[in-house]
Amino acid sequence: MIYIVVFVVSCFLLMLAEKSEKQEQKLLNLTITKEKRRILFVFFSSLGLLIPALLAGLRDPTIGTDVELYGNYWFEYTRKYSFIPYMEMANQQSIGLVYALLNYAVSFFSDDSKVFYFVLSLIETVLVYLGIRGFKDRISVPFAMFCYYTIFYNNSLNLLRQMLAVSIVIYAYRFLVKEQYAPAFILSVIATFTHSSAVFAIILIFYSKIIKKLNTKTDVIFFSAMLFSVIAVIMLTYKNFLQLMIGFHVLPERYLTYMEETVVGGRLIRFGFWAFIAGIAFVSFSEMINYDGRNKLLISCISTSLAFSLVMFMGNVYAIRMSYFFDIAAIFFIPMIPKVIKLRIDGVGEFKYLSYIVLVVLLVSRWYLEYVRSLNGETYPYQFASL
Repeated sequence: MIYIVVFVVSCFLLMLAEKSEKQEQKLLNLTITKEKRRILFVFFSSLGLLIPALLAGLRDPTIGTDVELYGNYWFEYTRKYSFIPYMEMANQQSIGLVYALLNYAVSFFSDDSKVFYFVLSLIETVLVYLGIRGFKDRISVPFAMFCYYTIFYNNSLNLLRQMLAVSIVIYAYRFLVKEQYAPAFILSVIATFTHSSAVFAIILIFYSKIIKKLNTKTDVIFFSAMLFSVIAVIMLTYKNFLQLMIGFHVLPERYLTYMEETVVGGRLIRFGFWAFIAGIAFVSFSEMINYDGRNKLLISCISTSLAFSLVMFMGNVYAIRMSYFFDIAAIFFIPMIPKVIKLRIDGVGEFKYLSYIVLVVLLVSRWYLEYVRSLNGETYPYQFASL
């Protein structure tokens, strides 16, 4: 499958980038200096990030449900309207001002939508990479990127506006966990002007402040249980919740359509995945927190994602839209699992990479079930655009 091949090649190149940055190396008995290592880092990382963006740009314009709903059309509109009328129309139709602005900016250089999809994917991938690099002292950056690819990449070919917002929030996480709330807030506001659901990223800032004050596993479990109860109540009465959010102009009126939608695909897949990750998080809670104090926030976010997964069984379409901004935590948390949990073979010797292998199988299996078997977002099978 071309997706998995691209994911693996990209992560391999990013691994070479990380290795070239970390220490002086010798090649043919010649020492590679710091300056040359920097050049190698830029070369490998750039190549690794370009490949998935090229895959997005070269795809047929029918890949991705939302591409045909608004993606192609809004790029075509840039040739029909001048800037101010175009942005006014985008605002009226709740397209997202940042997303609309990006469309218009790309249209100055090309009238080909494939170029726009390439630029969009490249921006997203770079933002995600920079966000993950904020954790590089505690996780494997290439493996974290693999987590992003298998969890979010196919969605980025479908949910164009929301996944741009998600990538901005992933970048904001590196500031959020360091308690640098000003840049995290600014980035969250930008994300909100990309997709209105990113308002939950702003809420996440206050959420993180509460988590910071919780000291024990019991406190986190109690808070997570309380939060789950709140989410469950909201989801049970989600029509009233949506009307409230629309009434306060937090969400546009087009979200009224969610009141009529009750079918959600892939509920069992999603629940099984987040239940497994949350189970690992709470079983190894103390070890994970001792390894990195930031895991307290990440674990709480993961338990919140599990809560959203449970309420999806009620048929609430909007639950998944809110959960993405908590799902992000898995990109940083999953790569920490092999650092803490060392699996053994036959109870004897420690196998350094066994934890990674188990997690890779889990991630690929989830990706396959959601995007290949369930055809979520209509991104599979991949088809190249005709020239």
